[in-house]
Formats: sequence, C-alpha cells, structure tokens
Amino acid sequence: MLCTMRLNSANAVSPTPTSATESAVQEIRDKVKEIVREQIEETQKGQKMAFTGELTAINDADLKIETNQGEKNLKIATDAAIINKTGKKIKIGELKTSFFAIAMGYLEDNDILGVRRLVVVEKPKANGKEAAFGKVTDISSEEKIITIKNEKKNLIYTIEIDDKTIITKKVENKDQKVKFNVVSKGDKLIAIGTPSENENKIITAETVYIISDDSTATSSSKTVSPTP
Repeated sequence: MLCTMRLNSANAVSPTPTSATESAVQEIRDKVKEIVREQIEETQKGQKMAFTGELTAINDADLKIETNQGEKNLKIATDAAIINKTGKKIKIGELKTSFFAIAMGYLEDNDILGVRRLVVVEKPKANGKEAAFGKVTDISSEEKIITIKNEKKNLIYTIEIDDKTIITKKVENKDQKVKFNVVSKGDKLIAIGTPSENENKIITAETVYIISDDSTATSSSKTVSPTP
C-alpha cells in the first residue's frame, strides 16, 4: 500500500491551463497591445510632421495627398503660407490636383495634418522637365553641383546649377532669392529642370527651393544674404 501511494505521488502532474484560461490570457495580451498602440498614437498627435507627394483632392481647405505611405489628409490653417516654385505666396484657389507638394505642420486628431506651410510645384509636363526632392548630401562649390538623396525612393540626384538657376529660401519669414553658397548639407530641397538623357539622375536646374529644418537653420554657420 505504501509503495502504491508513493508511486501515485511521483506521477502527479501539475494541472495545465484550460482552454478558457488560455483565451483569457490572449484577451489580456490583445488589450495591452491596444492600449500601447493608443498611447503611441496619442503621443504622436501634436508632433511636427511633413508629408510629400501629389495632391489628389482639393475641397476648400481640406486636401488629400498621395504619399509613399498612402493617402493622407491635410487641413490648411487660416494663417498657413502656401508657396509656389518661385517662392511667391499663392492662395488655396490656385492649387490644382497633380501638383507636387510638401506639407509641413502638426498632426491633429484622426491623423489629419494641420498644415502651416505648403510648398507646391506643378507636375512637369511633357516638355522634358523633371522635379526632384531630397536632402543635400554633398556640395561642389567649384562646379556648382549639388548631390541630393531621396530617402523614401532611395534615389540619388545630381543637380547642376548655372547662371540662370533661381534659388529661393525662407529668410526671416520671407521667401527670397539667395546665392548658391547658402545651400548647406542637410538642407531639403526641390529642384526642377532638364534631366540628362542617360540613366544617371542628373538635372540642370531652372528652379531650386530650399527647405531647411529648424535645427539646420539655427545651427548653420553661414550667413544668408538675399541676392539683389
């Protein structure tokens, strides 16, 4: 009898969770994930953001833009600055679908970007023109050549500057024409011009619009002086 009792004790197995317990555990995990996701979304609200892409819909101050991450909703603020490729301010009524745009502002509820600044360029027509957007990675002052990289498309462009190229930048809250030496590494810019006929992404720019991050603008050691 003693031997039998010891054998039964040795073979005792800890109870395993029932299907109901497993379901409850999974439900808790899903709930935690949902809470974490909501907290992340809440943290992102109010953050400074920028979307780039093609305008697909315009309804007064409500716009839609097609980006590499899909369609995004924009809300143009009443005091927003809307800038064209020459650096001049334009009105909402002058916007058109198919414009290439860079929208900068703050993320609001429902993932809508409250736009404080919108830079637009017309989509190049069938005249051989091309628009390139990217961050400046290299500058050759002697040859007046700028290298930019579009991180999202993983493309590198070589931008050639000549005497006819118009370069504009926001200076003291005004968009003004500036000289080539104002361009700095890390600047984001749009270049529009004639591309080369080979496979290399070389563009002879007619217009360059510089968009510097706040950090770049404050840390740059260059003195910005508008051209006459």
